[in-house]
Amino acid sequence: MDSRRNQDKISSLPDFILVLIISNLPLNEVVKTSILLKRWKNIYRKSITNDIVFKESDFVTCYASNDEETKRVTRVSFICFMLGWVLRLSGRAIESFDLYISKPVGFETHINSLMEFAVSKQIKNLVLDFSDPSWTTSNEARSEASVVQLPECVYNLINLESLKLFACGFDPSRLTNPGSLKVLSFGWIQLEEIMSLISTTPMLESLSIQNCWDVGLEVITEYNNRLRELVFENCGFSVPFSTLDLPNILIFKYSGKVHYFEFLSVNRIMTEAYLDFGAETEYDDETGTQLCGLLYDLLSARTLTVCPFLIQLIQDGEDPVRLREPMETRHLVMKTNLLPNEFVGIRLMINSCPDLETLTFQMVAPRPVPMATSAIAPDTYWKFNINHRCLKKTLKVVELKNFTGGLYELHVLEFLIRRGRVLERVDLYLANGLEQSRKDLATAEAQKVRTFEKASEHLTITLHNG
Repeated sequence: MDSRRNQDKISSLPDFILVLIISNLPLNEVVKTSILLKRWKNIYRKSITNDIVFKESDFVTCYASNDEETKRVTRVSFICFMLGWVLRLSGRAIESFDLYISKPVGFETHINSLMEFAVSKQIKNLVLDFSDPSWTTSNEARSEASVVQLPECVYNLINLESLKLFACGFDPSRLTNPGSLKVLSFGWIQLEEIMSLISTTPMLESLSIQNCWDVGLEVITEYNNRLRELVFENCGFSVPFSTLDLPNILIFKYSGKVHYFEFLSVNRIMTEAYLDFGAETEYDDETGTQLCGLLYDLLSARTLTVCPFLIQLIQDGEDPVRLREPMETRHLVMKTNLLPNEFVGIRLMINSCPDLETLTFQMVAPRPVPMATSAIAPDTYWKFNINHRCLKKTLKVVELKNFTGGLYELHVLEFLIRRGRVLERVDLYLANGLEQSRKDLATAEAQKVRTFEKASEHLTITLHNG
């Protein structure tokens, strides 16, 4: 009985701890573990991999309480463990090295030793993340984000294919061998000199910039024509606009305050575009036209996600009925409050996607920024006999996530069900965390949805738990 209980205790440990145990066993004992359960086979593979991952959060969360002193002592143990580990790997070839430490103050010398070890292995993929999960804005990070300065040996790495840096001192102009880089990802870093790196990476396929400040991205030219993925998240730019030449881009994602992009060219078959200006607090008479222009540049995106800010502002563009050119979108995701001041924008987006197959409404919290009030009559707006091409020809699935059974939710659903001639499914997903009384109300309203007049005889309406 005791041996079974001990086996259960060992099996309950997280994978990374089991990897540490196995890695200290003689080779013949390690091989024995690989003939056990499937999980142990996977752990055996991890123990002999060429990818090294040191993640502080796993170690500290597993062994430390919420007491800060205990966490500090555990963090010291984690540092000691890593240093001991790399000593045992002196003869092993390594391709990837990932290091995650959220509070590096006081450990700079040890961290430098780990980085020097990684460089000595001439790794191809490097991740250095010293960010604090509690940070929410760049102002919180600026004073701490340069505690760790990259040593000269990192700048001199050759054959580096993937570089991901978070919350460290980094000078893009000092990287001496960037020509083989395919993946770049930055977070919580000042990037005023980013152009010195972008202009020397002809093999670049993916660029992600998150929570960075003073981003000096002036232009991405045809020199970077291999770029497939471009992601910006909550960045502050030091330039008024960025010019993008992206003939082969597949994924473009932007979230944060509005930044003006001038597109010279865009791939005609984009996989996804994501636009969320939830952090924006200001707008003017030109903002709507600017956002309509951005949608025009991204019209080839097969999946498109837009936010309440965009939905409300595009109705102030040149045409409140449709965009300049039809979107080629097959799946449209609208983050929305489904409030009257969004109705015109919602209908404009539906009308501008003539080949739409799936329409998703993702209910979000109302914006704190006051927007212009709508002059429409919200109770009758969706009753007008206006049809759209996608409702007659292509729209098969409607999803409403975080469904609560609100009045405006029902108005929009009734319109789509009454007009969707080829509609096959309407999926309603209850919001998580609803009190039982509100859940009962939403369930009752979902039953009402099932009674709406249907244009499609093949339609099924389903209520799902969140």
